[in-house]
Amino acid sequence: MTPPARAPLRGALIVARRDLMVNVRSVRFIVLSLLVFLIMIAAAFGISGFAPTGPGLDNEYALWTFAVFPTNTTTNAVGLVRVTDYQGAPHVGLEVQLGQPYPQGELNPPFQLRAANATDLNGWVRFGGLTSQSYPVRIAVGSAQIESGVFVPSSVPPEVFTISTRQFDVLHDGAGRDFSIQAVLVSGAPLANAPVVVNGTGMNGSQTQYLDGQGFFHRRLDPGTYTASITYGGQEATALIPVRQPTSSTPLQLGPDYILYVVAFALMGLFAPIVAIALSYDAITKERQNGAMELLLVRPASRTGLAVGKFLGTFASVGLPIIGVILGALAGVALVTGKWPDLLFDVAFLLATLALIATYVLIMQIFSTVAKSPGTAMLAAILVWLVFNLLWNVIFVFAEASFGIQGGTEAAFTLATVTLIFNPTGVYQLTLAAAFPPTLAASVGTYNLPNWSGPVAFAIWIGVLLVLAVLAFRKRAL
Repeated sequence: MTPPARAPLRGALIVARRDLMVNVRSVRFIVLSLLVFLIMIAAAFGISGFAPTGPGLDNEYALWTFAVFPTNTTTNAVGLVRVTDYQGAPHVGLEVQLGQPYPQGELNPPFQLRAANATDLNGWVRFGGLTSQSYPVRIAVGSAQIESGVFVPSSVPPEVFTISTRQFDVLHDGAGRDFSIQAVLVSGAPLANAPVVVNGTGMNGSQTQYLDGQGFFHRRLDPGTYTASITYGGQEATALIPVRQPTSSTPLQLGPDYILYVVAFALMGLFAPIVAIALSYDAITKERQNGAMELLLVRPASRTGLAVGKFLGTFASVGLPIIGVILGALAGVALVTGKWPDLLFDVAFLLATLALIATYVLIMQIFSTVAKSPGTAMLAAILVWLVFNLLWNVIFVFAEASFGIQGGTEAAFTLATVTLIFNPTGVYQLTLAAAFPPTLAASVGTYNLPNWSGPVAFAIWIGVLLVLAVLAFRKRAL
């Protein structure tokens, strides 16, 4: 009586589960997952329109200065200063320095400290005992200094309240879209919760909003001309708000689809292979070296099952956290733009990234199987990433010269597109391009290949590599 033949994939799921649990408990896995998560979330927010260093000092530290008169006399005027960002978030505990009055007629006089106080929980600071003069005010942010001034008039103004307005170029597109108001009563109290009426071009009638509890108002506007008016105690204050046409475009102005395009092409296409390689380059050599492979081979599992299980375990170790990272990036894009990217593009981004990870995991599993040591496998990992992500242009130039094709011609463009099929990162780009929404395809362009070329190329890559990984493992497991 002959024993029953083993199932071809026997043991695959057991090995996959074992490798997944080993990987997720490793420091390498935790560090890489956290790093990619931070990079992608930062990209979703940062690339959306801010400069690489954030909104900038001028937008993060706004000085709102007023001369107020609690006792209704100019000899007891108070210099009132508030420090916020462009949206009204206060800077707490920040030292504000008040200088001696500027001498009349003197150009660029030196700053002479008169008093210094720290801002309170709402960002306010007060300097009493001021007379009818101009006083410099400044704060220090690192090595930079931001300056403003308090002007005390010669008589108590008749107004009930006073406002200060600013336009901020937070998006760095030259339009000055972010408009803010800080309003205070002449007594020094914030003008809280008063209505602000905004109207202008591109709007359907007037829109009423309200100052917050500290007398602050912020709104981001599209290009056009607007007025903002505040009415309180029989007084009306009006501000003209010219928002220019942008002189430069940022991803945020181009919409959520374009942000996702930048995130996918510039970041995920680069970092997903790094994570896949880092977790899989020694998947076989490490266990062969520490003797764990011998224990696996004596189990009632087929070698094909073991090879497939090693792939599934490593792929799940990389793929599961990457899914979370992608969903986080999509949520970040939706948060900063107010709209989700195109659904088909979202799905293509997710599936193409998983296919890219599977491809690199299989490549590294083959090298890990044939390599004699983890060090050799690591060198192979570095070489694979360099070839596919940095040196591919050299290969294209060599192919261009071999076929006698002149650069910049239609033939050169066709060759560049076709050579993408032989590079997993290029196949990733082809797959994403096939799912571009019309607006993105019009602004970015597409490749001169059928839409099915990317997904089919990925299927061929993964199928061929899986077969080679199984054959290599069956031939050289120990």
